[in-house]
Amino acid sequence: MMKKTSMAVRAGAVSAAALLALTACGGDEGENGEAEGGGEDVITVAIAGEVPYSYLNDDGEPEGATIALAEEIFGQMGYSIEAEVTDWDSLIPGLNADRYEAVSAGMSILPERCEEAAFAEPEIMYTTALLVEEGNPYGVEDLNDVAEAVESGEDLTLATLSSGVEATYVDELGIDAEGVATADDGVDMVTGGRADVFALTAISLSEMAGDMDGFEVTEGFVHDMDGVMQYGAGSTVFPQGSEMLEEYNEHLAELKESGELLDIISEYGFTEAEVPPADLTAEALCAGDLESLQDIED
Repeated sequence: MMKKTSMAVRAGAVSAAALLALTACGGDEGENGEAEGGGEDVITVAIAGEVPYSYLNDDGEPEGATIALAEEIFGQMGYSIEAEVTDWDSLIPGLNADRYEAVSAGMSILPERCEEAAFAEPEIMYTTALLVEEGNPYGVEDLNDVAEAVESGEDLTLATLSSGVEATYVDELGIDAEGVATADDGVDMVTGGRADVFALTAISLSEMAGDMDGFEVTEGFVHDMDGVMQYGAGSTVFPQGSEMLEEYNEHLAELKESGELLDIISEYGFTEAEVPPADLTAEALCAGDLESLQDIED
Protein backbone atom coordinates (compact mmCIF):
# COMPACT_ATOMS: atom_id res chain seq x y z
CA MET A 1 0.00 0.00 0.00
CA MET A 2 1.47 3.34 -1.05
CA LYS A 3 1.15 6.04 1.60
CA LYS A 4 1.05 9.80 1.25
CA THR A 5 2.72 12.21 3.64
CA SER A 6 0.62 15.25 2.78
CA MET A 7 -1.72 16.45 5.53
CA ALA A 8 -4.86 17.91 4.00
CA VAL A 9 -7.28 18.47 6.87
CA ARG A 10 -10.91 19.23 6.25
CA ALA A 11 -13.84 19.67 8.61
CA GLY A 12 -17.49 18.79 8.49
CA ALA A 13 -20.23 19.11 11.07
CA VAL A 14 -22.26 16.03 11.92
CA SER A 15 -25.38 16.05 14.07
CA ALA A 16 -26.04 13.29 16.56
CA ALA A 17 -29.03 12.14 14.54
CA ALA A 18 -27.05 11.98 11.33
CA LEU A 19 -24.25 10.20 13.15
CA LEU A 20 -26.52 7.35 14.14
CA ALA A 21 -27.76 7.00 10.58
CA LEU A 22 -24.32 6.73 9.05
CA THR A 23 -22.42 3.46 9.26
CA ALA A 24 -19.49 3.81 6.85
CA CYS A 25 -16.64 6.27 6.48
CA GLY A 26 -16.16 7.89 3.11
CA GLY A 27 -17.95 5.42 0.87
CA ASP A 28 -15.74 2.99 -1.07
CA GLU A 29 -12.81 2.63 1.28
CA GLY A 30 -10.67 -0.37 1.95
CA GLU A 31 -9.02 -1.46 5.16
CA ASN A 32 -7.58 1.33 7.39
CA GLY A 33 -9.25 4.05 5.32
CA GLU A 34 -7.45 3.45 2.03
CA ALA A 35 -9.59 4.47 -0.91
CA GLU A 36 -10.11 1.62 -3.31
CA GLY A 37 -8.69 2.08 -6.77
CA GLY A 38 -5.34 3.57 -5.68
CA GLY A 39 -6.63 6.89 -4.31
CA GLU A 40 -5.11 8.91 -1.47
CA ASP A 41 -4.97 7.27 1.95
CA VAL A 42 -7.40 9.38 3.96
CA ILE A 43 -8.75 8.67 7.42
CA THR A 44 -11.42 10.53 9.31
CA VAL A 45 -11.01 11.66 12.90
CA ALA A 46 -13.78 13.05 15.07
CA ILE A 47 -13.31 16.21 17.13
CA ALA A 48 -15.59 17.69 19.78
CA GLY A 49 -15.17 21.42 19.22
CA GLU A 50 -13.53 22.11 22.60
CA VAL A 51 -10.84 24.79 22.94
CA PRO A 52 -7.88 24.24 23.20
CA TYR A 53 -8.07 20.49 22.44
CA SER A 54 -9.72 20.30 19.00
CA TYR A 55 -12.10 22.84 17.50
CA LEU A 56 -12.88 24.86 14.38
CA ASN A 57 -11.06 28.18 14.08
CA ASP A 58 -12.53 31.39 12.64
CA ASP A 59 -11.87 30.10 9.14
CA GLY A 60 -13.78 26.90 9.81
CA GLU A 61 -10.61 24.79 9.85
CA PRO A 62 -9.81 22.26 12.58
CA GLU A 63 -7.26 23.42 15.11
CA GLY A 64 -6.02 22.66 18.61
CA ALA A 65 -3.50 20.58 20.50
CA THR A 66 -4.95 17.15 19.79
CA ILE A 67 -5.63 17.85 16.12
CA ALA A 68 -2.03 19.09 15.73
CA LEU A 69 -0.83 15.87 17.34
CA ALA A 70 -3.08 13.86 15.02
CA GLU A 71 -1.66 15.69 12.02
CA GLU A 72 1.87 14.91 13.11
CA ILE A 73 1.46 11.24 13.97
CA PHE A 74 -0.95 10.21 11.25
CA GLY A 75 1.22 12.15 8.81
CA GLN A 76 4.21 10.07 9.87
CA MET A 77 2.08 6.99 9.34
CA GLY A 78 1.36 8.17 5.80
CA TYR A 79 -2.24 9.35 6.07
CA SER A 80 -4.09 12.53 5.30
CA ILE A 81 -6.97 13.22 7.66
CA GLU A 82 -10.43 14.68 7.53
CA ALA A 83 -11.91 16.06 10.73
CA GLU A 84 -15.60 15.91 11.61
CA VAL A 85 -17.11 17.87 14.50
CA THR A 86 -19.29 15.53 16.52
CA ASP A 87 -21.33 15.82 19.71
CA TRP A 88 -19.32 14.60 22.69
CA ASP A 89 -21.77 11.86 23.59
CA SER A 90 -21.63 10.56 20.02
CA LEU A 91 -17.85 10.25 19.74
CA ILE A 92 -17.45 6.62 20.84
CA PRO A 93 -20.77 5.44 19.34
CA GLY A 94 -19.72 6.94 16.01
CA LEU A 95 -16.34 5.30 16.27
CA ASN A 96 -17.95 1.93 16.83
CA ALA A 97 -20.33 2.56 13.93
CA ASP A 98 -17.32 2.96 11.60
CA ARG A 99 -18.14 6.61 10.98
CA TYR A 100 -14.48 7.49 11.51
CA GLU A 101 -11.22 5.75 12.35
CA ALA A 102 -10.23 7.70 15.47
CA VAL A 103 -11.35 10.33 17.98
CA SER A 104 -9.05 13.30 18.56
CA ALA A 105 -10.62 15.21 21.43
CA GLY A 106 -8.41 14.74 24.50
CA MET A 107 -10.88 12.18 25.84
CA SER A 108 -10.11 11.01 29.37
CA ILE A 109 -8.97 7.41 29.73
CA LEU A 110 -11.58 5.91 32.05
CA PRO A 111 -12.35 2.26 32.82
CA GLU A 112 -15.91 2.42 31.50
CA ARG A 113 -14.73 3.96 28.23
CA CYS A 114 -11.99 1.37 27.87
CA GLU A 115 -14.69 -1.28 27.75
CA GLU A 116 -16.07 0.33 24.59
CA ALA A 117 -12.97 1.51 22.72
CA ALA A 118 -9.15 1.31 22.60
CA PHE A 119 -7.15 4.26 23.91
CA ALA A 120 -3.69 5.26 22.78
CA GLU A 121 -1.07 5.85 25.47
CA PRO A 122 -1.64 9.05 27.51
CA GLU A 123 -1.04 12.25 25.53
CA ILE A 124 -2.21 15.11 27.76
CA MET A 125 -2.54 15.24 31.54
CA TYR A 126 -5.43 16.99 33.23
CA THR A 127 -4.05 19.22 35.96
CA THR A 128 -5.69 21.73 38.29
CA ALA A 129 -4.71 25.37 38.81
CA LEU A 130 -5.82 28.23 41.02
CA LEU A 131 -6.94 31.72 40.04
CA VAL A 132 -5.71 34.19 42.66
CA GLU A 133 -5.03 37.88 43.06
CA GLU A 134 -1.77 39.03 41.49
CA GLY A 135 1.12 38.29 43.80
CA ASN A 136 -0.73 35.31 45.29
CA PRO A 137 -1.15 36.93 48.73
CA TYR A 138 -2.02 33.65 50.46
CA GLY A 139 0.88 31.78 48.84
CA VAL A 140 -1.31 28.89 47.73
CA GLU A 141 0.01 26.69 44.91
CA ASP A 142 -2.35 23.72 45.28
CA LEU A 143 -5.47 22.66 47.17
CA ASN A 144 -3.47 21.24 50.06
CA ASP A 145 -1.99 24.72 50.53
CA VAL A 146 -5.53 26.11 50.60
CA ALA A 147 -6.52 23.57 53.25
CA GLU A 148 -3.49 24.46 55.38
CA ALA A 149 -4.23 28.18 55.06
CA VAL A 150 -7.83 27.68 56.17
CA GLU A 151 -6.78 25.43 59.06
CA SER A 152 -4.28 28.06 60.21
CA GLY A 153 -7.06 30.62 60.49
CA GLU A 154 -6.75 32.51 57.20
CA ASP A 155 -10.02 34.14 56.15
CA LEU A 156 -9.86 32.61 52.67
CA THR A 157 -12.82 31.85 50.42
CA LEU A 158 -12.45 29.13 47.79
CA ALA A 159 -14.74 28.62 44.79
CA THR A 160 -15.08 25.48 42.65
CA LEU A 161 -17.46 24.19 40.01
CA SER A 162 -20.27 22.46 41.87
CA SER A 163 -20.00 19.44 39.56
CA GLY A 164 -16.25 19.64 38.96
CA VAL A 165 -13.66 17.14 40.10
CA GLU A 166 -12.12 19.89 42.24
CA ALA A 167 -15.28 19.92 44.36
CA THR A 168 -14.63 16.26 45.15
CA TYR A 169 -11.07 17.04 46.20
CA VAL A 170 -12.27 19.90 48.39
CA ASP A 171 -14.86 17.73 50.12
CA GLU A 172 -12.14 15.17 50.91
CA LEU A 173 -10.01 17.94 52.40
CA GLY A 174 -12.90 19.15 54.56
CA ILE A 175 -12.85 22.67 53.12
CA ASP A 176 -16.01 24.74 52.82
CA ALA A 177 -16.13 26.08 49.28
CA GLU A 178 -18.52 28.21 47.27
CA GLY A 179 -20.02 26.13 44.47
CA VAL A 180 -20.58 27.82 41.12
CA ALA A 181 -22.46 26.63 38.05
CA THR A 182 -19.99 27.70 35.37
CA ALA A 183 -16.31 28.50 34.96
CA ASP A 184 -17.22 32.10 34.14
CA ASP A 185 -19.05 32.35 37.47
CA GLY A 186 -15.95 31.14 39.29
CA VAL A 187 -13.73 33.69 37.58
CA ASP A 188 -16.27 36.42 38.40
CA MET A 189 -16.23 35.35 42.05
CA VAL A 190 -12.51 36.11 42.28
CA THR A 191 -12.40 39.21 40.09
CA GLY A 192 -15.46 40.56 41.92
CA GLY A 193 -13.84 40.07 45.33
CA ARG A 194 -16.35 37.45 46.54
CA ALA A 195 -13.74 34.67 46.58
CA ASP A 196 -9.98 34.60 47.01
CA VAL A 197 -9.29 31.44 45.03
CA PHE A 198 -11.01 29.60 42.17
CA ALA A 199 -9.89 26.04 41.40
CA LEU A 200 -10.37 24.70 37.86
CA THR A 201 -8.65 22.68 35.16
CA ALA A 202 -5.33 24.43 34.52
CA ILE A 203 -5.62 24.78 30.77
CA SER A 204 -9.17 26.18 31.06
CA LEU A 205 -8.11 28.78 33.61
CA SER A 206 -5.13 29.78 31.50
CA GLU A 207 -7.38 30.26 28.48
CA MET A 208 -9.95 32.25 30.42
CA ALA A 209 -7.93 34.32 32.85
CA GLY A 210 -4.23 33.99 32.08
CA ASP A 211 -3.92 37.57 30.86
CA MET A 212 -6.26 39.31 33.30
CA ASP A 213 -4.84 42.44 34.90
CA GLY A 214 -4.53 42.14 38.66
CA PHE A 215 -4.84 38.35 38.76
CA GLU A 216 -2.73 35.30 38.02
CA VAL A 217 -3.08 31.59 37.45
CA THR A 218 -0.82 29.21 39.37
CA GLU A 219 1.14 26.40 37.75
CA GLY A 220 -0.88 23.29 37.01
CA PHE A 221 -0.65 20.47 39.55
CA VAL A 222 -1.85 16.91 40.09
CA HIS A 223 -3.82 16.80 43.30
CA ASP A 224 -2.30 14.70 46.10
CA MET A 225 -5.14 13.14 48.09
CA ASP A 226 -3.72 11.45 51.19
CA GLY A 227 -0.60 10.42 49.33
CA VAL A 228 -2.47 9.18 46.24
CA MET A 229 -1.89 11.31 43.15
CA GLN A 230 -5.14 11.84 41.28
CA TYR A 231 -3.77 11.17 37.81
CA GLY A 232 -6.01 11.79 34.83
CA ALA A 233 -5.06 11.87 31.18
CA GLY A 234 -6.60 11.78 27.74
CA SER A 235 -5.55 10.34 24.41
CA THR A 236 -6.61 9.48 20.89
CA VAL A 237 -9.27 6.79 20.73
CA PHE A 238 -9.53 3.89 18.27
CA PRO A 239 -12.04 1.10 17.76
CA GLN A 240 -11.16 -2.05 19.65
CA GLY A 241 -8.95 -4.22 17.46
CA SER A 242 -7.75 -1.30 15.32
CA GLU A 243 -4.62 -2.15 13.36
CA MET A 244 -3.49 1.48 13.61
CA LEU A 245 -3.15 1.64 17.38
CA GLU A 246 0.21 -0.10 17.78
CA GLU A 247 1.93 2.01 15.12
CA TYR A 248 0.34 5.17 16.49
CA ASN A 249 1.70 4.41 19.95
CA GLU A 250 5.18 3.83 18.52
CA HIS A 251 5.23 7.30 16.95
CA LEU A 252 3.74 8.85 20.11
CA ALA A 253 6.51 7.27 22.21
CA GLU A 254 9.11 8.83 19.92
CA LEU A 255 7.53 12.27 20.33
CA LYS A 256 7.51 11.89 24.10
CA GLU A 257 11.14 10.77 24.24
CA SER A 258 12.36 13.58 21.98
CA GLY A 259 10.34 16.29 23.73
CA GLU A 260 8.40 17.06 20.55
CA LEU A 261 5.11 16.25 22.25
CA LEU A 262 5.50 19.31 24.47
CA ASP A 263 6.54 21.40 21.47
CA ILE A 264 3.32 20.47 19.69
CA ILE A 265 0.85 20.99 22.53
CA SER A 266 2.57 24.06 24.03
CA GLU A 267 1.42 26.11 21.04
CA TYR A 268 -2.08 25.80 22.50
CA GLY A 269 -1.27 26.78 26.08
CA PHE A 270 -0.31 23.39 27.52
CA THR A 271 2.78 23.23 29.70
CA GLU A 272 5.20 20.60 30.95
CA ALA A 273 2.73 19.95 33.79
CA GLU A 274 0.32 18.53 31.20
CA VAL A 275 2.87 16.10 29.73
CA PRO A 276 2.12 12.62 31.14
CA PRO A 277 4.78 10.99 33.33
CA ALA A 278 6.88 8.50 31.41
CA ASP A 279 5.48 5.50 33.26
CA LEU A 280 1.81 6.46 33.10
CA THR A 281 0.05 3.98 30.79
CA ALA A 282 -3.35 3.57 29.23
CA GLU A 283 -3.51 0.07 30.71
CA ALA A 284 -3.13 1.42 34.24
CA LEU A 285 -5.71 4.17 33.73
CA CYS A 286 -8.13 1.69 32.18
CA ALA A 287 -7.76 -0.43 35.32
CA GLY A 288 -8.77 2.59 37.41
CA ASP A 289 -6.48 1.73 40.33
CA LEU A 290 -4.82 5.06 41.11
CA GLU A 291 -2.97 3.65 44.10
CA SER A 292 -1.00 1.39 41.75
CA LEU A 293 0.30 4.47 39.90
CA GLN A 294 2.03 6.15 42.83
CA ASP A 295 5.56 5.02 41.98
CA ILE A 296 5.59 6.43 38.45
CA GLU A 297 8.37 8.85 37.60
CA ASP A 298 7.90 12.26 36.02
